[in-house]
Amino acid sequence: MSALPPAPAPTTTDHGGAAMPARIALDRLVSEYLRPLLNFARRRIRYFEALGLLPRGQVRPEEIVDAAFAEALSEVKKRRAPQEPLYPWLRRLARRALAAAVRDARQRRQERSLEEELHSPRVTDEGEGRPLRLIDVIPDPSAPIPAEVAEGHDFQLVLAGLLGDLPEAWREPLLLHVRDGYSLRDVARMEGITVAQARRRIELAREYLRARVLEEYEEMPAAPDVEVLFAVLEHAEPAQDHHEHLVRRLTAAAEAPAPGQGA
Repeated sequence: MSALPPAPAPTTTDHGGAAMPARIALDRLVSEYLRPLLNFARRRIRYFEALGLLPRGQVRPEEIVDAAFAEALSEVKKRRAPQEPLYPWLRRLARRALAAAVRDARQRRQERSLEEELHSPRVTDEGEGRPLRLIDVIPDPSAPIPAEVAEGHDFQLVLAGLLGDLPEAWREPLLLHVRDGYSLRDVARMEGITVAQARRRIELAREYLRARVLEEYEEMPAAPDVEVLFAVLEHAEPAQDHHEHLVRRLTAAAEAPAPGQGA
């Protein structure tokens, strides 16, 4: 799908111009973009947790994704279609929802007493102390990464911090390709760029991450392979009930009158 279905009309069209119910169009839209957007939100939440800007577990990726899809549909109903490829637009809306969550978390911290703000000497929940580094959680880069380490919250925070320093134009093509499993052609289509541009951005991201890891382990005889790190980066498939709930919610919104229109 290249656009959200127009509202409040109960039908929309596919690429061939044939009419189809809004629910079918929305189901296709969610089927295509829910998984990458959910993992994008998950990784960005981890990044803000690594910076100490979000307490651990306060924000769920599903909440961010639902807010992004809902705002996208609201924008289309107001006849404000995106002037950019759909998936980067959805990411931008997800970033907006995350920014609101970060502001809310900051306000909550400010409302607490000083005693409650003092928490941990490490940046895992509230941001006090020195941030964890990769070498803190993988002190021996020559050994395989234990499963309990790879699945641990601290390790995922460190990876999120490394990846979060990349420009989004490099980071997202890289993660779509190496972690979410999309082909270069699919990455290019979703990002609105050429296959050559997608390949180049992915290579630039790899080069940057290799340099960062080598710098951190400069006094060690070896450094972790970034490809191994990609393989253990957390990743999730959307739950079927979440998919169905989101489609129902968007369908109801699509069929509701647009702002300023009667029932």
